[in-house]
Amino acid sequence: MLVANLRPKVVLPHGSRLLPGLIVRPRGRLVEAQPRLADAENRSARPAQRSGGPHPGHTRAVARFRSERDFWRFAWAHLRPYFPKLCSQSQLNRRIRALEPELRALQLAFARELAEPSAVYRVLDTTLVLAIVRVRASRKGLFCGQATFGRSASKTEGVYGFKAALVVDPNGVITAFGLAPASSDERPIGEALVASDRYGAYLADKGFTGVQWERLLMERYGALVAATPKNNSRRAWPKADRRWASDKRQIIEGVIGQLKDFFGLERHRAKTLGGLLARLAAKVAAYTCGQRINDTLSRPLRHLADLLI
Repeated sequence: MLVANLRPKVVLPHGSRLLPGLIVRPRGRLVEAQPRLADAENRSARPAQRSGGPHPGHTRAVARFRSERDFWRFAWAHLRPYFPKLCSQSQLNRRIRALEPELRALQLAFARELAEPSAVYRVLDTTLVLAIVRVRASRKGLFCGQATFGRSASKTEGVYGFKAALVVDPNGVITAFGLAPASSDERPIGEALVASDRYGAYLADKGFTGVQWERLLMERYGALVAATPKNNSRRAWPKADRRWASDKRQIIEGVIGQLKDFFGLERHRAKTLGGLLARLAAKVAAYTCGQRINDTLSRPLRHLADLLI
């Protein structure tokens, strides 16, 4: 069953810009950083880069705080003189989840503002999200009865977790999203996305193909879903049409890549379904807010890397 975009939060995993220009001294005092002239010139001359990794030298966001817990520990150790009533970590988690209605409305409002209303189609797809590592999958209480084992074509072994489902317009704006168990059939997921998004036409891959299912969506929602038929099907498309559809679907692959790379979709550290839903919604909301900033600055919507440095 697809779960709607619930319990979002707006804490970015790459949140090093929360206290710009400040450093912490051993006695717990925050003072303004004084960079050397050469360092300042070097930073202004070239973007920040992360050394090492699979693509050395590429411009990438560098995480100062790896998680909400990491940021809370920093605040608890250094910011309590400035915030005497600083909440505990459990209180922080509850307050983050309490923001769900406002943040979901914010994300939806930005998406409606940014989405291209005259676009001929939108693209829907899913991606696997690991819940916990395989060795812990048998523990009671950790996504018990919620996560399942699924297999991805790009992975050599099964993944215990969920499928994150997205609808994206041709400009890369996420207009609907949700979560489902990893072993779920993609057609019911697609129906839930179409019911939430209510657009006229969609492109999808072979996992969503099916004559009866496509006919049902047309009758029930008035939506035309063009899912690429399997190669051995009677409805198989010509090679040129398959290549065209594959090229147009690359936009959602790029969006998924940004969610995983810049916003840590696969490094959510959630221990409950509610926490995972909150993190998924937060990352999508942060992604959409970044696009809104780019739109205000008249920049390409998906140029997010230098916003996160």
